[in-house]
Amino acid sequence: MIDRLFKSHLLLLFLFLYVPIAVVIVLSFTPKSFPSFPMDGFSLEWYANLLPPDHNERIVNSLITSLQIGVISALGAGVVGTLAALGLVRSRFSSRWLQSDILYTFTLVPIVVPWIVTGIAGLTFFNLLGIQGTTLSLVIGHILICLPFVVLIVSTQLYQFDRSVEEAAMNLGASELRTFYEVTLPLIAPGIIAGMFFAFTISFDNFTQTFFWVSTQNQTLPVVIFGMIDYGLEPTVNAIGAIIVTVSALIAAAAERLSSRVLE
Repeated sequence: MIDRLFKSHLLLLFLFLYVPIAVVIVLSFTPKSFPSFPMDGFSLEWYANLLPPDHNERIVNSLITSLQIGVISALGAGVVGTLAALGLVRSRFSSRWLQSDILYTFTLVPIVVPWIVTGIAGLTFFNLLGIQGTTLSLVIGHILICLPFVVLIVSTQLYQFDRSVEEAAMNLGASELRTFYEVTLPLIAPGIIAGMFFAFTISFDNFTQTFFWVSTQNQTLPVVIFGMIDYGLEPTVNAIGAIIVTVSALIAAAAERLSSRVLE
């Protein structure tokens, strides 16, 4: 009885989470300008409106901006997060206030802090630096919010890493630097790539913090979509949403597959 209750609860939970997404995807194929159920037919018109020559220039520009910031943020978070994970796992901090466990906890704090708080804090910080609304501020902000996820995945792999492999390489005459590039880095590469995939997805889909950091001349796709919804619901928005969900799901699946290899 209890087992059936848990299964029913789980089913209702998944329906609650994914039925609205399914509705958006279905309505992206409606032939009408005003989506409604039941649909009168099937059309790819709203997807065609995303392609030249009839495309919305504002949407295309924001998409390019999101892709650029997502790629740069993923690369930046991958490099900085990997170095941070190496420092946290491999270094020994003996100070009372400077210990690996404490530093590791502080590194992961941005995951649990409300994103609106992070957005306001970033807005204040960027205003003090005089870079608010620039691409640089968006890149820095997105690297900061993506960094904990990379550190979490890479450090997990490093904690399970067999150090005897590195010791064997150095016993054969390899320097520490050569051992890192030829032994350590290839072995932890799946974790780094998985973290970068997660970072790209988080950056590309982020709205809450980005809303505080963008300017009218430098907007990402989620911010533009929010502005379009604010003035009325267009089927084009459903088409964009369906594409974003599909791409994000594929990237998340690839990242999950790589991260599962890390934990094996």
